[in-house]
Amino acid sequence: MDYSHDEQQQEVAGLAATILDDIVTPDHLAALASSGAAYDERTWRELARAGLLGIALPEAHGGSGAGLVELGLVVEHAARVNAPLFLVETAVAAAGAVAHLGTEAQRARLLPGFAAGESLLSAAIARRSTASPGFTATRSDGVLVVDGAAAHVPLAAVADRVLLPVTGAEGHRGLVLVAPGADGVTLVEHPSVDRQRRWRLEAAGVRVDLEDVVVAPTAASAEAMEWFDVLVTSFRAVQQLGTAQGALAMAAEHVRSREQFGRPIGTFQAVSHAVADAYIDVQGIRLTTWRAVWLLDQGTSDPEAAAIAAWWAADAPVRILETAMQVHGGVSVDLDYPLHRYFLAARQGGLALGGSGQTLLDLGDRMAVA
Repeated sequence: MDYSHDEQQQEVAGLAATILDDIVTPDHLAALASSGAAYDERTWRELARAGLLGIALPEAHGGSGAGLVELGLVVEHAARVNAPLFLVETAVAAAGAVAHLGTEAQRARLLPGFAAGESLLSAAIARRSTASPGFTATRSDGVLVVDGAAAHVPLAAVADRVLLPVTGAEGHRGLVLVAPGADGVTLVEHPSVDRQRRWRLEAAGVRVDLEDVVVAPTAASAEAMEWFDVLVTSFRAVQQLGTAQGALAMAAEHVRSREQFGRPIGTFQAVSHAVADAYIDVQGIRLTTWRAVWLLDQGTSDPEAAAIAAWWAADAPVRILETAMQVHGGVSVDLDYPLHRYFLAARQGGLALGGSGQTLLDLGDRMAVA
């Protein structure tokens, strides 16, 4: 298994970096926060124009036909600059599920507009660290009737469709698409750890036609839903990797330029060892995360590989961000200083994965079964 990126993948990473680094500056993020925007529309459209939103979507439906590794490189750099794009919920979970699990009619109807940046898809992916009840689906008169709720749904108020994981009457799981403005859907905005706009989506008797059922909740859905779970978990780890790398880069630059006693503080042993430990943690996230994504790209859905990546991505960023804040000193708690965005993003991402304790329990359960 070779997790190094080939020439094409490096070109994708370079293009993503060029676009994101040019637009997503601290001033740009501050202006977005002040405006109350639901997402970074300017950056979204630039990524779409460059073919990066649909990088892993089929060429027949407006995409570039590349793989999940290429998509991961875009997600990674978006997290590295703190771009509020919610790519895990949009490009990965929603568009990815339609592309890989949906019908040809669904792909033709939903993917071209998404890849072109003209329409929005999102997903109500359950957070392991919340008590949201999730969604149930029952059959009635040839449709599925969906009830339930999920918190922390990005873009819920502006998306054309939101992907909902549902559980059928017999306990089987599936995926359906709902319009945020459909009868029975209620949206309530609530605060998030990272201070990005998200909503609680509640469904009460929402009727979903069969044309919006991506994966029917039947006994035959287990393999598809395992793939979906591994996909989401792996890319949440990718997002954490980008966040950790961004924070480490800030820390490394600070200890090179900040001087005490006539020399850079990075030359002091305690500081250099702390930053070195953070670097090792980043490499741990990188190795385990890209292994999980690479396996998916090779057609292998490996829940254990995703669980290993999830534990690293939930556990290590806490230490990395603590180190970054410590070496910055008092300036690290200033909300006008960009480092706080990485701290909040890492907390949000860790909670989405379930936290280090829960991810370790999940990994232990999988290893025990194996």
